[in-house]
Amino acid sequence: MRNMNGIEGLTGHAEGSKQAWGAVLTIGRKHPEKGFPTDTDKFFVKQPQTISKKIGNRTSLYRENDPDFGRFHLSDKPQLRQIIRFYIVHPVHMRNGWDSMIDAFSFQLKAYQIPKVTAHEQGIPSCVGNGKEAIRWDGKDFKEIKCPNNLCEFRQGRPAPCKPFARMAFQMRWNENEAWGNLPTPFTKWETKSWYNIDKVLMPFFAGLHKQAMALGVADYTLYGLPCVIKLGKRASKKGNVVPAISIGTDLPNGMTLQAFFLSQKNNKKPQLTMEIEGE
Repeated sequence: MRNMNGIEGLTGHAEGSKQAWGAVLTIGRKHPEKGFPTDTDKFFVKQPQTISKKIGNRTSLYRENDPDFGRFHLSDKPQLRQIIRFYIVHPVHMRNGWDSMIDAFSFQLKAYQIPKVTAHEQGIPSCVGNGKEAIRWDGKDFKEIKCPNNLCEFRQGRPAPCKPFARMAFQMRWNENEAWGNLPTPFTKWETKSWYNIDKVLMPFFAGLHKQAMALGVADYTLYGLPCVIKLGKRASKKGNVVPAISIGTDLPNGMTLQAFFLSQKNNKKPQLTMEIEGE
């Protein structure tokens, strides 16, 4: 009998946003009664599923804390709540530009709802674009349009409906020598809508890694297995107020350099770091 495994139209698995998230990392949390961001000096580990919850007079999507991280959320230690170590677990690179990074790092312009247009019944964003092209919901259908970028009417005002959006995918890891070294290491999603985080932190970091590999002559490199760290801090905004901000860097063990990580690939040797993913 012919094998009928599969369903036509179900594609794109383990790519971009269509990945099997084990957890969602957030900066701060929604206030349980009022809905505004609070505790923005700490990371939280949330369940990937969202639930509808009434906060005040309106209903919004809400993520509960992951119960496997109870000890994490009870701690006020900065070295735990403000530092997240992780592995890149996709064979991504930048040989084809940012499109080659999409599984581990993606970014675009996004408007979840456009004024005077009925939101999509499944909660799909009303407009997603890259500054040149966009797909926009008109209340009945999605249509391809030219993206006006800075000139778009939905990029204007405060708050503007259209904002930058970035997603990172990684596997969390913990220092095995610390008391929390046995915390879970799920496949994790982290998102940001900050121009600063995207343009001044994340894009320079990944572009810099690419330049390092090219300088070493490792044209066919990947970032799979590279240990990295995100640190949560504060910065002064253009308005003069203090807002949360991140920094990101590699987190190589003593004795290992980024150059050695890339050169081990050039020499057709499996990077030592990829062997530690299951054991750390």
